[in-house]
Amino acid sequence: MLKLQQITLNNITNLKFKISIGLLIAFYSFGIAGILTNNQTIDFLSLTPLNLIVNLFLLLINHQNGTKIQWVIFVFIAIFGFLLEVIGVNTGYIFGDYVYGSTLGWKLFNTPFMIGINWLILSYAVVYTFSGSVNRKITTAFLGACVLLLLDILIEPVAMNYDFWTWKNNVVPLKNYVAWFSISFFICYIISFFKGESKNKLAIYLLIFQFVFFGIFNLVIWK
Repeated sequence: MLKLQQITLNNITNLKFKISIGLLIAFYSFGIAGILTNNQTIDFLSLTPLNLIVNLFLLLINHQNGTKIQWVIFVFIAIFGFLLEVIGVNTGYIFGDYVYGSTLGWKLFNTPFMIGINWLILSYAVVYTFSGSVNRKITTAFLGACVLLLLDILIEPVAMNYDFWTWKNNVVPLKNYVAWFSISFFICYIISFFKGESKNKLAIYLLIFQFVFFGIFNLVIWK
């Protein structure tokens, strides 16, 4: 009976994973095609908050062997990321002088609610990508921060071009990248520290989709 339950559980887990991969492919493919063709029927850029919510939902339903403390940590990271951005956008002290546009949706204190979710999604994805092959938490955090720094380099031109946010004089300051790396390292370390035996097969695929998405739009912008 126990073996049958385990087989059923594995089948459900595999089905969730396959459906999640299919949904990610659909969302990113339609999003890329819609934005590139400047589709007039659907404003694909306005669906960015929905895409982030779907990304988070798919990650969390594929989260295996989780603990209660992890869910608390995830909420903390989303709030922490949002508050950092509130301070950053209103003072210029953390990242530099920038303002958010309309693409990321509703704002509080000039900061989109979704930006905290974005910090959680990216940090979670990169930690669970490396944690299966890297044992030391500090190494996972360092590698995660390096990957997220590379991703931010891809994100910045796209963000400015599609009204995610805008930098003063359209120049991304060096301290933005320093802050992005430092904050990413801290958040990745926290996630890694509380990771335990949990795992997520979807994480690496979501991270790849992020790089493909922003990589394609960098080519479009710079062609």
